[in-house]
Amino acid sequence: MAMEVVVLVEFEAGRAPERAALLERVGALALAGQARLSFVATEAGGPGEPDRDVVAIGLTKAAAATDLLERWRNEGVLSEATRTRILRVQPIWSMEPLALMFP
Repeated sequence: MAMEVVVLVEFEAGRAPERAALLERVGALALAGQARLSFVATEAGGPGEPDRDVVAIGLTKAAAATDLLERWRNEGVLSEATRTRILRVQPIWSMEPLALMFP
């Protein structure tokens, strides 16, 4: 699946219900071939700040990202305070090191 955008969703670590609801929705989209869970990570908080969970979701249609986030906010999966970012994926050319050694 070629991705056009990656949506990053960030929320305070340890918020299991929100994380589970989000991953459930991403799973359904993945089964439909509309999205892919790229990664789930935890970012260390700075001094006096909590750790943050980051969920990266790849979508094949950039136009759908904004609508999807709005729908999830309306459904209560994401709060208005949940930080989200939409990153457009730029295709890059890459060659494996072995191919460079043996052209």
